[in-house]
Amino acid sequence: MTRYIALALAATLACFASGAAARPAKDGLPSYVDSYSAWTKVNRKPIAGGSPAHAGTKNVYVSKRQRGARYPVGTIVVKTATQPGRRWLSLVATMRRIKGAANGGWRWEEFTRSSSSQRFSKIDFPESGCAACTCRRSPTTTCSRDAEQPFEGRLET
Repeated sequence: MTRYIALALAATLACFASGAAARPAKDGLPSYVDSYSAWTKVNRKPIAGGSPAHAGTKNVYVSKRQRGARYPVGTIVVKTATQPGRRWLSLVATMRRIKGAANGGWRWEEFTRSSSSQRFSKIDFPESGCAACTCRRSPTTTCSRDAEQPFEGRLET
């Protein structure tokens, strides 16, 4: 019996060590963004306006600095938004650069809430929609033609 408990414990620890199970924080956001507000802020001033998908006043944070014109594998980008007339975050959009993933290695997730007392919930929206909009906004590259360098340097929109 103790052998089975030890095996179950080892399997559970292996899942957490491999990152297979990202723990949601108390606010509903994934643990990989826990310290985003201490990261480098991309924009000097809050960004007003933007697309309907990311309306409101935004700030963008990045976990790693660019190497040349590119962000390295392991980089996490967080875009936060506050709706007009509100003082709390209603949107947290993330991009993570993962080795071997499509779209130059970038993966997207978005989380929203409708009041400051609610937990964030993940939006059920395909990554292809995020990729299409993000890559379209870049004046210099597209994900389909340059998978190594999609939208580099255009994270602030």
